[in-house]
Amino acid sequence: MVRISQEEIDAIRSRADIVDVISHYLQVRRKGRSYVAVCPFHDDHDPSMTINPERQIYKCFVCGAGGSVFGFVQNYEKISFPEAVGRVASLCGYQLSVQPEASEVHKDPHRESLYRVLQETIRFTAYQLSSTDARTQKEYLQARGLDDEIISRFEIGWNPGGDSLYRFLHAKGYSDADLVSANVARLTAGGLHDVFSERITFPIHDARGNPIGFSARTLDPANPSKYINTNDTELFTKGDIVYNSHRARASARHEGRIYVTEGVTDVIAFARAGIDNAVCTLGTSCTAHQINLLRSLAARIVFCYDGDNAGQAATFRAAKMAREAGCDVSIVLNRTGLDPDEIIRSQSAGALRELVKQEISWMEFVLQYLSGRYNLNSYLEKKQFVTEVKAEIDLLDDETDRRYFTDELSRISGMRVDYTRKTVQPSEKPQRRLRVKNGSEKAEEMILCMMMNSAEACRRFEEELGYLNIPANQTIAMMILDARHCGGSCEPSALSDGTEDQNIRNLISSLASGEDGALQYDEDLMTGAIRKVKITVLSAEADAYKQQLNMDLNDMSRQLILNKYANCLRELRRYIDEENSQ
Repeated sequence: MVRISQEEIDAIRSRADIVDVISHYLQVRRKGRSYVAVCPFHDDHDPSMTINPERQIYKCFVCGAGGSVFGFVQNYEKISFPEAVGRVASLCGYQLSVQPEASEVHKDPHRESLYRVLQETIRFTAYQLSSTDARTQKEYLQARGLDDEIISRFEIGWNPGGDSLYRFLHAKGYSDADLVSANVARLTAGGLHDVFSERITFPIHDARGNPIGFSARTLDPANPSKYINTNDTELFTKGDIVYNSHRARASARHEGRIYVTEGVTDVIAFARAGIDNAVCTLGTSCTAHQINLLRSLAARIVFCYDGDNAGQAATFRAAKMAREAGCDVSIVLNRTGLDPDEIIRSQSAGALRELVKQEISWMEFVLQYLSGRYNLNSYLEKKQFVTEVKAEIDLLDDETDRRYFTDELSRISGMRVDYTRKTVQPSEKPQRRLRVKNGSEKAEEMILCMMMNSAEACRRFEEELGYLNIPANQTIAMMILDARHCGGSCEPSALSDGTEDQNIRNLISSLASGEDGALQYDEDLMTGAIRKVKITVLSAEADAYKQQLNMDLNDMSRQLILNKYANCLRELRRYIDEENSQ
């Protein structure tokens, strides 16, 4: 893997704003001098993660996760540190001199073979579409507004009849078993035949860009199955797939939102309108797995399903599921009754761009959708409408939103609906067990905080102490000293990037985010903290000597240990007396 220089890492870290970067992944809101967000590293529904823009670190006080801007991206995307640096560089507009490569991962030979089969199928079908034999199919696509650039970008192809794909792949040496496993061929009583025979093919990839299947369209008006998809295989599970996620990721990160449509042609319509951060769920009801994939792409999920009744019902179900998963959700208000592909064909690309500007909040959509679903001239249905909408209002965190939408509900229903102030319910999220720290632990933390903030504190630590009792604390102390000696930064974000040990990263974030995080060097505090650590060490040493004296020893050994024990007690008493005199 290529090495990114420390100078470039430092330059990117200084340019990147951790709040801005995390905002591309999560919904972030201000709270005092810091920012908070729902923690993505545990099952969190209330904002438990704090982002400190001054120290450029994040910290979750429930699960303990913490680190720098690079550490967040690395953990969120599950990528290597250099890849995370590359992602952050891209987000903050820094041009790296080298291109980080993906981490080496174990490759399953069987899956790799299926990927090759599917990639060869993409090449074959693309070639067939460009041939003179596919003139009708090419003209059909062009009539729908798909030019050569779009066809090439989405790798659209044509699978002719006569089992030509099977014969081609078989001649290339691919096994029949792999062709069936990849679902490009099927075994029948009459032998092996192409699955997508005489269909236009739209390749489907996983989040890493590996080909995993196809959606394919027939041009035969008599065929009742206009579109068919790859059957579930080792690579392809329809409810787990977000089509176009590998292409949309970069744009979604930059824009801070991901548009979710119903079908492949809708995604292509968005691309034709110059909107690259669009994906689809292949016409299925959105699953929990797909919601998790979507939330990994951008902080906000914007649903833009079809404008017909079925599409709006699907929007309500999917958006509600995303809300329950803690996502920031909005909806493109589509009253046209058309899907995005139909809008761009019957009107223009500009019409689609104007449509996506009609973005409304989740609660605005709830009021509009449910008010049309219930008969508000019926008291019983009106009551059900009020009950269902009020339940959604009660989930809102913002008090202004709660008041506004309560008033809107009253206006629309014509019923008096009382505003309810949000009450804090007992949290069901996992809580870390609180442990009271002893004086020595607290002293070590104060020493580390002062060392991060002061060269003088580092000098005194080296001259008067040189060690800490807790191994993790000692590791951080040595990291701070190394940074000071090398002229590097002792900022928590830089220290965090100096280790791959996530436990150490978490501890650095805890120190910097705690009550002593900004503690400046104070001579008396440093003296007292060093004394507290020494008392702890000498107490442990005295106990060890005492236990040795209880053992069966010869006179010489006993006398030697007695002398060491006496010296230890003498020094211990001196420190205790100093502490008591303060």
